[in-house]
Amino acid sequence: MNNTFNISRFALVLGKDFQEGWKRYSLQFLVMLGIMIVVLTWISLYAYSNIHTYEYNGITYTSVGEQLNLSLLVAGTFMFLGFGIVFTSTLMEPMRSKTQRISYLSIPATDFEKFFSRWLIVSVGYVVAFFIALWFADALRIMITSMRYPGVDVSFLDFSKMIAPEGYTGHAEYLSYSRQVFVALLSLYIFIQSLFVLGATFWEKASFIKTFSAVAIIVTLFILLCRWAIIHSYANGGDGFGVMIESLGDENAQMLVLTCIFLFLAIVNWVVAGLRFRESEIIQRW
Repeated sequence: MNNTFNISRFALVLGKDFQEGWKRYSLQFLVMLGIMIVVLTWISLYAYSNIHTYEYNGITYTSVGEQLNLSLLVAGTFMFLGFGIVFTSTLMEPMRSKTQRISYLSIPATDFEKFFSRWLIVSVGYVVAFFIALWFADALRIMITSMRYPGVDVSFLDFSKMIAPEGYTGHAEYLSYSRQVFVALLSLYIFIQSLFVLGATFWEKASFIKTFSAVAIIVTLFILLCRWAIIHSYANGGDGFGVMIESLGDENAQMLVLTCIFLFLAIVNWVVAGLRFRESEIIQRW
């Protein structure tokens, strides 16, 4: 028998987690859906209440269409990040109290299977739930907006506007102006999500608030350090940061380096979180 990972045993652990937590997951899904409906509908109603036209190259455009789609994509991106880190902070939800922790750790499965089950739910499971909720929220947005403005053709979110095609130089209607930038931003989200996975294994109560505070302090100190280093570099008549950035090559190479750094740090955070999870039976949690 495999003492590290067994697919049948893992499926039982995952099924047990869903069976015992379906009420909590359903409530979280409904809260997320409700906030999406309010935000997306408000943006859409506000946009259609301020319609005006403009001309470009002899063609008349309205101010809604593509600009509204971009506004909705931006709002969806921020909600994806916000809901993601909040939901990730519930990684240790089945182990918040001593009784719950003993019960969960008594499940006949390896620590890796238990941790991977929780990680899969708060990462991959969340992404699936988010886009299902986004589809329902967008459908309701269209229904409500069409009832309010019956003469207006309201369209679904256009996800093809997520990444601009190569060589695009038109108006700002795409969420990301290149594929490399989009991948770098996605890797940044994965890194941030991994920080909250790690934070959940350190703090039993108010995990989101404590992790957010710790990350905010670290980011602030890092920005201040970079600012001091840049000022110090220029004060000495040099441009060390500029030379270092230029040495990485073009923008695509720079985005690739950032992507690799974020993914590497995310893996490190997940590994440390897994080790913390294994110690949860003996450690004194904050």
